[in-house]
Amino acid sequence: MPDYRQLRREARARGLRWGDVVDAYRELKARQWEARERPNEIRQAAWMMANGSTPGNWPFWRHGFVARWGAKVDRHDFTAIPGYDEIGQQIAGEFPEYAHDAGTEELFEFLLGPYDRMPAAERIYQEAMDFVECHSNP
Repeated sequence: MPDYRQLRREARARGLRWGDVVDAYRELKARQWEARERPNEIRQAAWMMANGSTPGNWPFWRHGFVARWGAKVDRHDFTAIPGYDEIGQQIAGEFPEYAHDAGTEELFEFLLGPYDRMPAAERIYQEAMDFVECHSNP
């Protein structure tokens, strides 16, 4: 939980209106969510395909591929993952960015990579203050 008093003090010390900072925060946070929306859809769809018959595993879509197969699979032989080809084909059908010759390999490089978490609220507030400061001083 961000320390709003400290953030407000910093904004005041920098000569920024808190309302402007909050508006910028909301915009920057929305952009962060938007940037993660498509990758999250892809990660979640692939995980659901891999675990369709095991609903108890569904909540683990963010890190499931890494946790289950990350240490076991040689990065150059993803075929050890059950359903590798089927998942690749289905994802390519839904997400055209993976509908090419190397698409399935790229997909599994992505799925076995780290999950891109949202930055902490404090960091977004800092970015919002920087943004307001940059755009309020000509």
